[in-house]
Amino acid sequence: MSKQKELLTLHGQLLAGDTRAASKIVELVIASLVAIVKRDVAGLHDHQDVEEACFDALFKYLAAPTNYNPQLAELTTYLAAIAKGKAMTLRRSQARRTKHEGTYSAIENTSDDPLATVDDEDSMIQQIDWERFGDQLVKDPGDAVIVNLIKVGASSVPVVAQALGLTADEAGLEEAGRRLERIRGRARRFGEGTKA
Repeated sequence: MSKQKELLTLHGQLLAGDTRAASKIVELVIASLVAIVKRDVAGLHDHQDVEEACFDALFKYLAAPTNYNPQLAELTTYLAAIAKGKAMTLRRSQARRTKHEGTYSAIENTSDDPLATVDDEDSMIQQIDWERFGDQLVKDPGDAVIVNLIKVGASSVPVVAQALGLTADEAGLEEAGRRLERIRGRARRFGEGTKA
């Protein structure tokens, strides 16, 4: 039986109330769905973001399987369209956040000596009461690693890239620099908020 015929059969079983059909559908489509979204939606921060978009699409379908019309598209195509939409929304959100944090940090960085600013931010991170305020700096996977590197004075971009498992090429170093600057920006904003 072809994959599409099997998916149609499972879709019919799901509509008939067979809950086991849901797990079989997920097994059949998740790998190809992840591959499609990964190929078509570049620029997401993480492989997990791709998987999250795919699972969100599957959950949306499984919550209301009657919304899928087999006459209009194959099930994989239908799910891929939903997942790509969710992934593009996430990518736009990540881009806005990165742009906002980068813009904020550029506006606020009025010091003539950028190295002095880095030392100030690093010392600010050292002084933070982690019991009460640590969650304001550590929001995304990998943030705790960056903060710990800053705490021990090893916060160069290549070291951060290596610690996060990023490649040592231009894209990996750029991503490490963005994530490092994001943490430093949070520390600046946090430090300014506690001084006021």
